[in-house]
Amino acid sequence: MAYIGDSSVDDFYENLTLGLIKLLEKIPGVQDVELEKRLPCDRMLISSWEQRHSCTLPEDMRQFYASTDGFKLIWNYEYAGEVLPVGNLRINSMMELQRLAGVKPQSDNELPSLLDIELCNTDPTCPSFGTKCKIFELDPCQNIGKVCLAYLERGEHELRHEDPKIWLLDRSHEWHLLADSFSQYFRMMLYHQGLPQWQFRFTPMGLTPWAEQMMTMIAPHLLMPESNPNESKFLNWKQFTNNTIDPSVFKTTNSKNSKTAKQNDSK
Repeated sequence: MAYIGDSSVDDFYENLTLGLIKLLEKIPGVQDVELEKRLPCDRMLISSWEQRHSCTLPEDMRQFYASTDGFKLIWNYEYAGEVLPVGNLRINSMMELQRLAGVKPQSDNELPSLLDIELCNTDPTCPSFGTKCKIFELDPCQNIGKVCLAYLERGEHELRHEDPKIWLLDRSHEWHLLADSFSQYFRMMLYHQGLPQWQFRFTPMGLTPWAEQMMTMIAPHLLMPESNPNESKFLNWKQFTNNTIDPSVFKTTNSKNSKTAKQNDSK
């Protein structure tokens, strides 16, 4: 895309990904590492999104979208003579940040019925697909679930517009809290290198045998006892000091980068 050859933008993505690309390129078997470098999202589009949905994005998400309109990093892995699409790190673009709750499906297959959701969700501390709760899709997780930004109801007539959290909705319509903030979730995503089903490590069901095998071969340190998320739930991620993401990295590097990107795009 447009940023090839722009060293300042390359530096931005190097900082944003905490050096993950260089790490992946050193892992035997990993190949075809591809990062989409995107233009910043127009601030008017961000404001329009907030007005349309009557809620305010967390500051770290506003800075993220003001830096890059979404995120996509994919990579393959050669296993038994076959190249497999394994790594997938994704954050939807602003236009793809669609509301899942409180809207009617366009077809019977598009979304689970509200009745199905409400029957499965009996915990008032979890998101619900009622008309008051506001839920937005961050990552479709390759159709094995949905990572969502959720604004929960505080009371019967009040929405909690501040501090929405990141949740995983699995295919059985169960909710699982992943992170207390977008920055925390983004760091978790980088740490797990976008390996298949990594979000399910934070659920009672855990990884499938295939996903666990991939993690064992590519990143065995993630399966060490001290990295087991079920032992201390989210405590590790709130207190983890190495490779932390400063929300200030989610900001446009400078106007020159955007201008250069647009000029290169037109070529």
